[in-house]
Amino acid sequence: MMSENLISIKNVSFAYPNGDEALRSINLEIPKGKKIALLGGNGAGKSTLMLLLNGILKPTSGSLHYENENYKYSKKALRKLRSNIGLLFPESDYQLIAPTVYEEISFGLLNQFSEETIVREKVEKAIEDFSLQEIINKAPHQLSTGQKKRVCLASILAMEPELIVCDEPSSNLDPVYSKKIFNYLVELNKLGKSILISTHDVNHAYSWADYVVIMNKGKILAYGNPQDIFKEKELLDKANLNQPIIIDLMQSLNFNFKNEEMPKTIEEFKVFLKK
Repeated sequence: MMSENLISIKNVSFAYPNGDEALRSINLEIPKGKKIALLGGNGAGKSTLMLLLNGILKPTSGSLHYENENYKYSKKALRKLRSNIGLLFPESDYQLIAPTVYEEISFGLLNQFSEETIVREKVEKAIEDFSLQEIINKAPHQLSTGQKKRVCLASILAMEPELIVCDEPSSNLDPVYSKKIFNYLVELNKLGKSILISTHDVNHAYSWADYVVIMNKGKILAYGNPQDIFKEKELLDKANLNQPIIIDLMQSLNFNFKNEEMPKTIEEFKVFLKK
């Protein structure tokens, strides 16, 4: 469906040691430079898929390919893979391991670069980008939820990955910090980075994403542009998802529209109504 794919997932299944089958023969292409939203109810397999992308889990069967090369699972290969694919966990406390914010951001860089000057420059840039100057010597467990999330993102992005994978990036954040996180992800995408997020928020996914992936019970039900996918109410019902409010309104009002005319935000919908 798309050219220039960063990652290809081919016939991948995954079962946990207790026998629970989390993914069942899925195929998926993750294109370069796009924003992708991964949606589905609890138990759909979203988090498992994200852990496979980062190499934390290894498929039971099937294969993953990064820029047309098979995933390899040696320590050296995984270190390189994770410098290219950054993963943000939904709970920041699971990700924060260093005694100070400065050391947290430098941790991954020290595994990647041997020159201290390079590490210091990249850490200082990340601190500036995320406005962390006042907390660089604090212990991460002393920070607020929003600060922790920013530190986690800073430590990931200091590595300059090609793909940023975020499992519920706005979880436990108030609306102000949630908006800041998504705005930053948009800016990264403008710089050419690929962004993949897992979310339950269909309205945010509809307005934000270039492509959406719908999952249910370890399978991919649909993959495509948001306007097409979110029109299919029966499909969304099967995945225990609601329609985005704007599409529901447009269909309820019996508007005839083409995809390129479809409003994606409330502001665009207001303009549409005035016309």
